[in-house]
Amino acid sequence: MGQTKPERLPIFLSYLLRHAPQAAGLDMDSHGWVSVAQLIQGVNATGKYHLDRAALEDIVVTDDKGRFRFSEDGQRIKACQGHTIPWVQPELEILPPPRFLYHGTTTAALEKILASGEISKMSRHAVHLQADARKAWQSAVRWKGKTPVVLKVDAVGLAENGAEFGRTENGVWCCEAVPVRYIVESIYATPD
Repeated sequence: MGQTKPERLPIFLSYLLRHAPQAAGLDMDSHGWVSVAQLIQGVNATGKYHLDRAALEDIVVTDDKGRFRFSEDGQRIKACQGHTIPWVQPELEILPPPRFLYHGTTTAALEKILASGEISKMSRHAVHLQADARKAWQSAVRWKGKTPVVLKVDAVGLAENGAEFGRTENGVWCCEAVPVRYIVESIYATPD
């Protein structure tokens, strides 16, 4: 077994497939796809974890956020969204958004959002939003030791004023930025 706890392997895979393919010698294409065989070999070569095809399939199937996707032939894999790699272009289905979308964050980040005037994409390709407030809450509570908050966004109003929305394969809605005037509510407790 590798030197690091195996339950952290999905986090390591997310790191490789969203932020640092070079850390495992991965040849990633412009949409974030890498060879499954190369990923397994690269992970094992780092010495941090032991990965085989069965373990990888289990991670993809059981990931509650649906972060990873195999190609139809099962020979390639990618992270569905959240890339900070400048040359990776997410594959989005451009659609009109639902009436409201939700963004999970922290109260400390909310202060910065209010000061800047918008929810920005920061180092990612887009701002990530959810159609389900509970999923946005999951994103907000992942920041240990910080107070979570979910921002309810008037997505239709934002789209009517020229914002383009795309949806990833795992249902995350993406847009370039959300000016604070489109935040209609801040939710400080687990949504029902």
